Amino acid sequence: MKKIIVPIDFSEQALNALDLASEIAGKTGAQIVLIHVIEYAKKQTTFLGSTALTTMGSLSTGIEMDDIYFIQLFKRRKAQLAEILNDPSYANLNITDKIMLGTPYHAIEEEITESDADFIIMGTTGVDDWEESLIGSTAEKVVRHASCPVLTLRKKVRLNDIEKIVFASDFKEPKPEYMRILKIIQKLFEAELHMVFVNTPGHFKNEREIIKNLTKFAKDNELDDHKIHVYSHKNEEEGIVWFTEDFKMDMVMMATYGRSGFSRLFDHSIAEDVVNFSKKPVVTFNLNQQNN
Repeated sequence: MKKIIVPIDFSEQALNALDLASEIAGKTGAQIVLIHVIEYAKKQTTFLGSTALTTMGSLSTGIEMDDIYFIQLFKRRKAQLAEILNDPSYANLNITDKIMLGTPYHAIEEEITESDADFIIMGTTGVDDWEESLIGSTAEKVVRHASCPVLTLRKKVRLNDIEKIVFASDFKEPKPEYMRILKIIQKLFEAELHMVFVNTPGHFKNEREIIKNLTKFAKDNELDDHKIHVYSHKNEEEGIVWFTEDFKMDMVMMATYGRSGFSRLFDHSIAEDVVNFSKKPVVTFNLNQQNN
């Protein structure tokens, strides 16, 4: 792992994401790219460096900024980033800060491409009621489209807190790149892997058949330190969240893959729902973005 992106909006959740990223960077030697996005009406995203504002109150990018409020906001955000980076706990880490102009999702997407990031760690507020919705949130868009693994978290989590990872899947058509990422994450957290198949009324399977399939999957993919579970629930997304709570898992890991291959379990909406409703950190990986 060489580069970790941490979007920062100065919320408690974002600072929790930075703290976890810092622990991971300390262990792996990865660089952290800390980005803050000032939302702007136009679609394009512009990087604002420390010298982007001229003495005449305009941007060196050529975008005229007559709005004094915007200029003051930029300066205030730059000062807030500097205050964070001056924290002694980050002193020995390689952290680069950026302020970008645009929409949060597009800025993050652009930074992934530009920096060739290996990992995104971001905070999310989530929701507690299944009747609520966060459709269209930045976290959901990143989970849906990011070309590298995304870890979302709601509360402060330390590296050593993650002892049990639930790997939710339909355990068909494994992608080599996803298996590689899965093993990297398991090794990074030095955690026990719990493979779970959520058995639903609409796609009911015999438990013996499921266990046989999961056992073969683990053997074929050379998964170490793992346990197998079958969990019955009315739907996959709630089943994954409830299994995580019932069996006291510390993290969820799953993939997204559109409508083919992993079509049922890896429907985008399922992964996004798990990100929204899980009280534990969730790692997602978009197989649609891979060429493997």
